[in-house]
Amino acid sequence: MTHDKSSLRATLRERRRALPPHDHAARSRRAAAALAAERGFKAGARLAAYLPVAFELDTAALLAAARRRGVRVYVPVVIDRRRRRIEFRPLDGRLRRGAYGIPVPERAHAALGARWFDLVAVPLVGVDRRGRRLGMGGGYYDRAFAFRRLRRTWRGPRLVGLAFDCQRVDSIGAEAWDLGLDALATESGLTDFGGHLDGGKR
Repeated sequence: MTHDKSSLRATLRERRRALPPHDHAARSRRAAAALAAERGFKAGARLAAYLPVAFELDTAALLAAARRRGVRVYVPVVIDRRRRRIEFRPLDGRLRRGAYGIPVPERAHAALGARWFDLVAVPLVGVDRRGRRLGMGGGYYDRAFAFRRLRRTWRGPRLVGLAFDCQRVDSIGAEAWDLGLDALATESGLTDFGGHLDGGKR
């Protein structure tokens, strides 16, 4: 299974890398617009969004829309590589290179717990038709949002994957701990997975 996932990850990363720069930018803007059309994307909402590396879908248009609407934006910061832990800090001021070369805020503002977001724009390498996500393999997001598998009635943050259509597959061979998405935003629009993931407790 690990070998299969590694091969699939390499294939999907190559698909993403093969997009011409102008196409990458245009598709990124359309996907960002699809996510920004979410009902929870409004003034005062708390959004966790990533800053792209390695040909990931560009979130610049999403961040610009958030500023215009008064959405509060936080970004992931790796705080423990050995235990694969991240926390989310306000996107404010200058940036510096963090772990894995990912841009992070230069100023260490207080973090917001993963439970308290309204929306989370989730980076991914691949996603299947059930909304199971294939990440980079570190498990950082799986750990940060593992609480979703234990809940009974509380809905928690809405997790929306951001990806290109070329990153969609029939199945990723998901494990029990793999993060499930509530929706996916691509250049084709928004796909809602119906809230039946993570143990069916959404």
